[in-house]
Amino acid sequence: MRIKKLELVGFKSFKDRTVIHFDAGITGVVGPNGCGKSNIVDALVWVMGEMSAKHLRGSSMEDVIFAGAEGYAPTGLAEVSLTLENDGGPFPAKYAKFSEVMVTRRLHRSGESEYLINKEAARLRDIQEIFMDTGAGSKGFSIIEQGAIGKIITAKPEDRRTLIEEAAGITKFKVRKRESQRKLVQTDQNLVRLQDIIGEQKRQLDSLQRQAQRAERYRTLKNEIRDKELWLMSRSYLTLREDLDQAQRGFIDAQDSDTSVTTEISQMEADLAEMKVVVGEKEQVVEQFQVERKEIQEKSQTLEHEIRELRFEIEQARRDKEMTGNILEQYQARQQALEKDKASYTEKVTGLTDVVQDLEQRFGERNEHYQQVQKRITEADEELTSGRREMLTVSQSESHIEAKLLSTQTQIEEAEAKITTSREVLAELKTKTDEFQQRHVSTHARLEEERQLQLGIMQDVENFQENLELLKVQVSEKQEEVDRFKDSLNEVSSRLYGLENLHANFEGFEEGVKSVMLWQRERNEMHADGSQSTVVEFQPVAEIVEVPQEYELAMEAALGNRLQMLVSDSSQTTLSAVDYLKEKKSGRSSFVSADVLPSFQENPEAGALRESEGFKSYLNDVVKVPDQYRQQVAYFLKDVVVVDSIRTALHLRSLCGDKTFVTLEGDTLTAEGVLTGGASDSVESGVLKRRREIKELSQKREEWAGKLALAQGSLKKLEAKAATVAEELENSKTRQIEKEILVAELKKDLERAENELRNAQQALTRQDELVSREESSLNVLKDREAEMVTTIEETREKRMNLEKKVEELTAELKSSREGIDTIQSEVTQLKVDSAAKRQELEGLQVQLEMVSNSLMDVTTNLTKMSEESEKSSESLSMNSLKIEEQKLELERVVQQAKTKDEQLGAAQNEYEELAAEETELEEKLSKALHSINENKARLNDAQLKLEQLKMKEQYMVDQIHERYMLNLADEAPKYKDVPGDLQATEAEVEDLKQKIKRIGEVNLSAIEEYDDLSERYQFLSQQHQDLTEAKENLRKVIDRINRICSRRFKETFEMVNERFIKVFPVLFGGGEARLIMVEDPEHNEMGIDIVAKPPGKKLQNVSLLSGGEKALTAVSLIFSIFLVKPSPYCLLDEVDAPLDDANVFRFNDLVGEMAKRSQIIVVTHNKHTMKVADKLYGVTMEEKGVSKMVSVNLHEAEKVAEA
Repeated sequence: MRIKKLELVGFKSFKDRTVIHFDAGITGVVGPNGCGKSNIVDALVWVMGEMSAKHLRGSSMEDVIFAGAEGYAPTGLAEVSLTLENDGGPFPAKYAKFSEVMVTRRLHRSGESEYLINKEAARLRDIQEIFMDTGAGSKGFSIIEQGAIGKIITAKPEDRRTLIEEAAGITKFKVRKRESQRKLVQTDQNLVRLQDIIGEQKRQLDSLQRQAQRAERYRTLKNEIRDKELWLMSRSYLTLREDLDQAQRGFIDAQDSDTSVTTEISQMEADLAEMKVVVGEKEQVVEQFQVERKEIQEKSQTLEHEIRELRFEIEQARRDKEMTGNILEQYQARQQALEKDKASYTEKVTGLTDVVQDLEQRFGERNEHYQQVQKRITEADEELTSGRREMLTVSQSESHIEAKLLSTQTQIEEAEAKITTSREVLAELKTKTDEFQQRHVSTHARLEEERQLQLGIMQDVENFQENLELLKVQVSEKQEEVDRFKDSLNEVSSRLYGLENLHANFEGFEEGVKSVMLWQRERNEMHADGSQSTVVEFQPVAEIVEVPQEYELAMEAALGNRLQMLVSDSSQTTLSAVDYLKEKKSGRSSFVSADVLPSFQENPEAGALRESEGFKSYLNDVVKVPDQYRQQVAYFLKDVVVVDSIRTALHLRSLCGDKTFVTLEGDTLTAEGVLTGGASDSVESGVLKRRREIKELSQKREEWAGKLALAQGSLKKLEAKAATVAEELENSKTRQIEKEILVAELKKDLERAENELRNAQQALTRQDELVSREESSLNVLKDREAEMVTTIEETREKRMNLEKKVEELTAELKSSREGIDTIQSEVTQLKVDSAAKRQELEGLQVQLEMVSNSLMDVTTNLTKMSEESEKSSESLSMNSLKIEEQKLELERVVQQAKTKDEQLGAAQNEYEELAAEETELEEKLSKALHSINENKARLNDAQLKLEQLKMKEQYMVDQIHERYMLNLADEAPKYKDVPGDLQATEAEVEDLKQKIKRIGEVNLSAIEEYDDLSERYQFLSQQHQDLTEAKENLRKVIDRINRICSRRFKETFEMVNERFIKVFPVLFGGGEARLIMVEDPEHNEMGIDIVAKPPGKKLQNVSLLSGGEKALTAVSLIFSIFLVKPSPYCLLDEVDAPLDDANVFRFNDLVGEMAKRSQIIVVTHNKHTMKVADKLYGVTMEEKGVSKMVSVNLHEAEKVAEA
């Protein structure tokens, strides 16, 4: 399994889709600081399932999404896809059939995550299982992130254990173990809960058992009561059923009787109805006969009356005939006298007629003239009336028009006033519109101004944020620098403290030397009250000599054990120390005093040696010793010559044999000819080196303290500046919020101004239209007014003409009326005279007419009387005949009346008979109705009894059903033949009820509950047994996992330790190191600790090593793990950063060796590491905040260069 390619979209600084192809061998990723190299490592770790944002160098998981850059908006999601190639090596079994597996992880800004394997949805756990136990996961040993090397060294022993576990392939076992332990805890919890439940169930079961026994006793008694009550109820029910059947039969009989009587009554009612029809018809016949008889009676009476009238008329005719004869005689005498009067009057009338005609002719002529004048007057009067009427009409029309004109003028005034008001409103609206327009413009301008200010503030906020982020980065970097200085200072101080403690306790010196020096310190401490000054009497040679580092081995070789000799001023002091050692039995020591050393001089041949080839120096020349001890040290070093090699020493010894030659590597050739060489690790070497390291570390401590103070000062300044910028940022944000609020308010004001302007413009438009309509209406009114004025003028002119005409007609009429009076007088006189004569003539004519009329009347009367006389005679004869006819008719009518009386009597008798029959039927019907009421009462009684019995039956049925959920109708027949005594059974039932009462409250469901609970108790007991077995199985599984893990861990630990022991010297060029197991009582597991001894140092804990040594040690451990369990790939993020060039070469050699087994991805700044890479990817940031990739295949480039 190897990484084929990595695709990034929107991940951290990789805004655009970036595809990185990884080939076999070593792939290097290079680029300047801050360009996004480590983001590639973060992407690999993230896609493998890392869930810690802190591990990804962020505060929250959202920080992995591209946050935007200058000119680029933030993206909505981050996506990373990792394609793994199945190269025939170890591959997840689940995906072994695939040639490639692509793992994809997406994170949306909303917080939603997606995981895909081969573009199919998957779980985070599925992805993590792919890399589990391969060492290639996000937390495996194959991914060494920036700073992780230091963490391996500074990690707790139990944390280092995970590296070995990953190499041992027991991560899955550990996961299963944790799952099993979790299940075991859950099982224990379930067992505890189950035991509590079982205990509670047992208590409930015991209680329910007692309740169930009581319920069973209760149920037995209830069953006995049930059987006996059913027997009693059945007996009562069967008896009731017999009564019910009998009542049913009685009810049916009453119902049949009622039906029969009802049928009979119906028949009677039908017969009665028919009889009533017959009686009605007969009554109509009687009434018809009575009507006819009455008509005959009336006709008889009429005939009798007519006969009486005829008799009266005959008598009257006889008297009239007598009177008519007398009158005829009178009429004839009267006729003669009237004829004489008529002749006289005719003559008078003729004469007077001529006079009247003359007068009438004259009257007619004058009257005609009068009529003409009168006609003219009438015409004039009519014309005057017509003119006045027309003048009135015209005047009325004029008044009406004037009124309309006045109304129109009023409307015009009102319209003008309204237009004035509307124009004022229009002007006001224009003013308001202008104001709103101005306000809109000013608001818009202010909004734009505030927006610009807002953009400025936003820019300030962005600038402050950028500055703050930059300052935060600077603070972080400075803090990291302070932390590094602190770590370095602490490391130096710790190292110095350890060395000073060793120095103070004289560690590395022989027991006797240590005892003397401690005795000297005690003596000085006793005199520390100030009464005496501190006296230094003894000093080891190793503590007083100081040589350059390159001469340390030479010094060690030259002096050897004499480095531990104690130097003193006098032999007496020396003796006191010897006595102390003997007294305290604290070992032995060598002493040298100045007063016992022989004097010496430099050999004359020394100058010749200085000129020899290979000569370095006399050791006395390079050693620094306090003056008080120079004699003693010089004595021991007087003949020691430092040369470049042991061969040079052999050569120079032939020239000067009394010298001791020593090389810089520590090889010696004594004057006696003893040659000593090779490698050793003497205590003396540690003492000299310790003194030098203490001095160097003291200087370094001062340097680091100075650097730390400067860095802390810079940090405080940066923090203060960051605080100031943060404060300015907050102020800017506050101003931004205030400005946003102000802009929002201005937007609302602008929207309000726009609405006001729009409303004002709409109102202005409406008002303008209103003014236009009103002006149009005013123009219409003015046109109407003009028309009315013209009409009024025309009407007035017409009226004036009419008035003139009326005046003329009035004058004419007055003149005509004055002339007509004379004519009227003449006409009147003629009319009077004519009338008088006419009256006289008419009187004569009337008299003539009266006489003529009288004559005519008399003549007529004579004729009439003659006719009447004849008529009377005829009438008398006719009436005589008629009266005889009437008498005959009367007799006939009387005979008809007699017949009708007989018919009426017969019909009356039939009617009475039928009426009697009707009465008889009514009486029978009444009796029948009374009978049916009795039947109805009997039927109702039967029905009531039947219903009562049915209700009683239903009550019994309901009782049994309610008590026992049984149908009594089905149960009763079962007890029909069961013998028993009713009273005894009732007593037994009562006794049983008393027994039940004595039982008390009973839980009837206790039996079922007991059965259910008993079943559940058995189930829970089985569950408890199953859980106990499961718990035991889980323990066995955990024990088995522990054994497997322990065995594999120990095996892997031993193999890794073996490789570590071998790799460490390779990387260090010597030295030794090993892994050791330490107990971890908290986790009950063994932790891993590292002890290392770089060349020239003691075996010690890695925490005391320098930074470079720590890095090399961690790299040695990682490479050792790789040698035991090669991971498919390895990612090294700036692991070579703390290494110097020599160590980098060794590091690259091991990386090259690893590349034969695994795919290597190296993120580096080191040019030597770049050279070993087969392919280089350059990460650039041409645009701030956006990373891009550039790739170079070095082998192809080399081929091209060679070509």
